[in-house]
Amino acid sequence: MGLFSQNPTFDYNKEPSRDILCIDCKSFYASVECVERNLNPLTAKLVVMSYPSDNPRERGSGLILASSPAAKKAFGISNVSRARDLPYPYPDDLVIAPPRMKVYMEKNKEINAIYKKYADESNHHVYSVDESFLDVTDGMTMYGVKTAYEMARLIQRDVYHQIGIYTTVGIGDNPLLAKLALDNEAKHNKDMKAEWRYEDVATKLWGIQDITDFWAIGSKTADRLRKLGIYSIKDLAHADYYKIKQHMGVVGTQLYAHSWGIDRTYIGQDYTPKSKSVGNSQVLPRDYRDAKEIEIVITEIADQVGTRLRRMGAKASTISLGIGFSLGYLNHEGRGGFRKQLKVHPTNNSREMAQYLLQLFRENYEGEYVRNIAINATNLTYTSALQLDLFKEPDVQVNNVKVDYVVDTIRKKYGFTSMVHANSLLEGGRAIARAGLVGGHAGGMGGI
Repeated sequence: MGLFSQNPTFDYNKEPSRDILCIDCKSFYASVECVERNLNPLTAKLVVMSYPSDNPRERGSGLILASSPAAKKAFGISNVSRARDLPYPYPDDLVIAPPRMKVYMEKNKEINAIYKKYADESNHHVYSVDESFLDVTDGMTMYGVKTAYEMARLIQRDVYHQIGIYTTVGIGDNPLLAKLALDNEAKHNKDMKAEWRYEDVATKLWGIQDITDFWAIGSKTADRLRKLGIYSIKDLAHADYYKIKQHMGVVGTQLYAHSWGIDRTYIGQDYTPKSKSVGNSQVLPRDYRDAKEIEIVITEIADQVGTRLRRMGAKASTISLGIGFSLGYLNHEGRGGFRKQLKVHPTNNSREMAQYLLQLFRENYEGEYVRNIAINATNLTYTSALQLDLFKEPDVQVNNVKVDYVVDTIRKKYGFTSMVHANSLLEGGRAIARAGLVGGHAGGMGGI
């Protein structure tokens, strides 16, 4: 094998060794709702659930978005479940809370403001609504602590006393090890902390049994690894590096490095990857069968996707439409929906995109009951130049760009609903109703 007969080796003495904390707010949405009701987040049985009727305790097709630890244990549910997974009639000690996304976002800001006391802006990275990374290497002496473990305990107490929420902390030499410590040990420890260092790689990291419990390995990646004879993280660390690279490219080489606990990123790095696609999807509040109503929603979503593309300075060359039929209403061929795509002249014009999508819809819709609509724009190019389509009138194209610019400017200043299509006011329109949602869920104090 010559030059390529030996796998790369890593010298931990030359790798970044910092004090990185990965902090997770335990059952965040459910914990916020518990605190708001003066309940203990660890012992109260509470679920955050959207429901179609006015009475939350009336059995329906509600979606459970979050559950407290006690609710998970008592009812055997996960964070994302259905109302039907709960015992019915609902137990008297079960609290059902409607989702309030704006409240959760505000709590997230308050908690991250606490984190900023312990790490400056360049050493603080918000990973998600309930997780953040902190590099506390240079801040421990200021607080009179000697170890990252003590620093983690200090932050946990601060968040609890100010917000009332429990936090779980993973500690590591780099963000990867901190995240793995959080997910695979800290969440199961009584003091909600765990520390994984380079010297723990062989015992702790390689001890991860389910390969999908590893950061960035989902079911599809796990299937690809199994085809190479890799069933565990230890297998991955001792597999043929060049074979992995040959079959999986850069992703494979990164996973191999990760299996040895190697992560050379810094919290303060300023890197924003360009999106490969832009999309939006909606679960409709009821079954839609009137083609005109469905077309209104398609037009609205096309407008939202077009707006996002323009903000990014991107244009799409492929537009796709996904239609999901209502459960129990498959079409005559037994299909549960359809997904079609169309190659187009690069565009981010809302009207053009809507026309393409309506064309796909009209060619494939046969009167089924529709409950889900998804639109994606892919094959993106990033340019601010106006590239005219030779098969369309130049003046019309220029005017469309001007209209989009005016609409975007007004919406940026006064909000999305300051200018909507007239048909959004008709039966079936969803743009105005969804403007009050955050992440597709109720944002206000009352929920839905």
